[in-house]
Formats: sequence, C-alpha cells, structure tokens
Amino acid sequence: MIRPSLSQWQTATMSLLSVLDQRAEDQRDTTIEHVEKLITERDQLQHSIQPPFSKEEHEFGKELILLEKELQIKLALLSKDIRLDISEHQKKVDSSNAYMDPYSQVFRDGTFYDKKK
Repeated sequence: MIRPSLSQWQTATMSLLSVLDQRAEDQRDTTIEHVEKLITERDQLQHSIQPPFSKEEHEFGKELILLEKELQIKLALLSKDIRLDISEHQKKVDSSNAYMDPYSQVFRDGTFYDKKK
C-alpha cells in the first residue's frame, strides 16, 4: 500500500508539470504564483515521507524520480526564460537612457582632443 503523502506528492508534481507546460508570457505572473504554491505544498509533504518504504513504494518512488527529473528541466527552462526577459528589459532601459542622454558615457576630464593632425 502506498502512503497518501506519496500519492499527494505525485499529484502536486503532475500539477506542477502541467502548469509549467503553459508557457504564455502574458500569464507568467500567475504561472509563477501557481508554481510557488505547488512547491510549498510539496515542501510540506516532504516531511511526512520518511523510510522505511515497502516494495510498492520503492517502485512508486522510481516513477517519482523520473517525474522529478522532468520537473527540474522545466523549472530550469522557466528560470532561463525569466532571466532572458530581465536582461532584454535591462538592455531596453540602457538603450533608452543612452538615447535620452547620449553624452552620459563620455569622459569629461576637461581636456580637449584635437582630431586634426
């Protein structure tokens, strides 16, 4: 017999995987909220999953390990997407600031450089 905490862990993991499959940028905030909620739920379940395990639970655990690897890959992709969006946003801000004040990067040490030779 499989413990209820293990089956709840599997349900939470499957929910996480389905949430991470929806990669719409316009709904990223809600996706992140769902991911955080489900990760918190899984964290609370983790304390109740302690050995000894039966043979059934060992087999069930092997399936959970495969799901966990898939989950790690999808979480890494979400993290990468977020980092890319942040860097793109920062480039846009820097470009906008450079357009508004084009001389902000020029060193003003009071010297004059003659371009003629």
